[in-house]
Amino acid sequence: MSKKYKLGCNWSLALRNLIKSNSIDIDYIKAGEQKDFKERMHEIRDLRPILLHGGIGFSLRTGMISLSQVDFTYLNKLIMQCGSPQYGIHIALTQDESRDMFTDEKIFANMTSVINEFKKALSVPLLIENTPDCLVDQRFYKFVPYIFPDQINRLLHDNDVSLLLDITHAKITARFHGWDIHGYLESLLLNRVKEIHINGCGADKKGVLMDSHQAMEDEDFALLDWVLCRTNPEIISLEYNGYGNENESTIASQIKKFFDFF
Repeated sequence: MSKKYKLGCNWSLALRNLIKSNSIDIDYIKAGEQKDFKERMHEIRDLRPILLHGGIGFSLRTGMISLSQVDFTYLNKLIMQCGSPQYGIHIALTQDESRDMFTDEKIFANMTSVINEFKKALSVPLLIENTPDCLVDQRFYKFVPYIFPDQINRLLHDNDVSLLLDITHAKITARFHGWDIHGYLESLLLNRVKEIHINGCGADKKGVLMDSHQAMEDEDFALLDWVLCRTNPEIISLEYNGYGNENESTIASQIKKFFDFF
């Protein structure tokens, strides 16, 4: 098949070895400012352009009350050095941020302000990414759910911003709320999707889905296919665990399966 989508994959030493041996062909290496990124950035960039993902964990998010800690001069320099075509932050809100703003309209107004500050300051287009909602995210990250279609769609439409659709995040959210995943996805503004994140998700002993960033199964490829019939993303990023947690055969077989499937 002709290559319709640009493909990114999470950075790992195994990925590096595969690229150097010409065993795989991808367009971007996805990486964020974490672990040994600063030390390895030039090594990664020598292999492929870096698809830079915003902040560490959920540190850069639409619910931030203050952007005083965001150094946009540094961030734009990093974006330029990486050759990143866009930059994504998470649609997320902590319990403390929610208490400070109190009402839904104040929360929306603050998120709008954050989105537009990023849009104005960044040298590349901004994307906002849907986040998962489950007990882990509510208890560990202390997030207040901001996952309902009307909330996400209003942010996208009113701020003229694109969506970074994380299919696994949507799958976890739908399962937690007892929603049909296809219905949940269809209720989002899919015409706004510019990038897709996809991976396999695991489950705990109780069967609760977890964002474990593992290899995809057939059902994950089938769901991605369903989404691609309804969207027109520029980039698809395979989000496997990096930094030594994946082996070469897993990554190579998953990328081969991606191209075989599509």
